[in-house]
Amino acid sequence: MVRISTEKKEAFMDKVKQEGKNASEVLLDLIDSYLGALARTNDLEELKQGLREELKAELRQELGGEIALLRQQLLGESAA
Repeated sequence: MVRISTEKKEAFMDKVKQEGKNASEVLLDLIDSYLGALARTNDLEELKQGLREELKAELRQELGGEIALLRQQLLGESAA
């Protein structure tokens, strides 16, 4: 059950009638659209999380190489 004002219900019903549809059809389309939007949102969140993980791995690898290079330089300087 959904509670809406009489004015809003009448405006909705008038628009539905003008479009040659019925209220159930429009409401089901709205629900399907909303659920699809939620699914797309979840897909985007998964994509963002995957990208974050990839970026972290790349940064770790890159920083690891930089750290190794700095160690070599420092060890070379201290040996000289």
